[in-house]
Amino acid sequence: MSGTESHYNALCRYLQSRPDKERIMSVAADAIRDESLLQALLQLMSGADDTLRWRAAWAVDKVSQLHPSSLVGWRRKMVEWAMSPDVADGFRRLVLSSLYNLPDGEVLDVPFFNFLLDRMADLQSPPGVQALCMKLAFRMSRADGDLHEEFLCILRNMCMEYYSAGVVSVMRKCLKKQNKKYE
Repeated sequence: MSGTESHYNALCRYLQSRPDKERIMSVAADAIRDESLLQALLQLMSGADDTLRWRAAWAVDKVSQLHPSSLVGWRRKMVEWAMSPDVADGFRRLVLSSLYNLPDGEVLDVPFFNFLLDRMADLQSPPGVQALCMKLAFRMSRADGDLHEEFLCILRNMCMEYYSAGVVSVMRKCLKKQNKKYE
């Protein structure tokens, strides 16, 4: 059995044991030091078991917080996971959080940008997904004046009373940053 296969099997057993936050942080720290463990986590995120997918995404989110550059090569796949209609909202939120933690540097992905605009305004999306979509869309839109105007137009036309306090806070921060740009 190769190193990656043994990491994969051991990681499956470990994540099935209901790890807590400290254990997930430990897995993330180990994955930063061991590329094959990181590969196993990312492979689990493509698996069929929703619980393992979510726990692996939780660990990858912690990796993105601690060492975001280790996931830059996975940006495209993470965008696919975020846009997939077949994923649970909790998994999507973790993937969006990981994407938000990655350093800027990729060319604007218009289909992903449109997805973000749709989800940030979608009242059926959970507040965590709405807020992360708004943050990512704001960051992406700043690279293109026309898209930034489109983002701001949508943001200004969202009725704040329909959204959670957390989403309204993100709305206000985006508008405040925009206003500071022109002061």
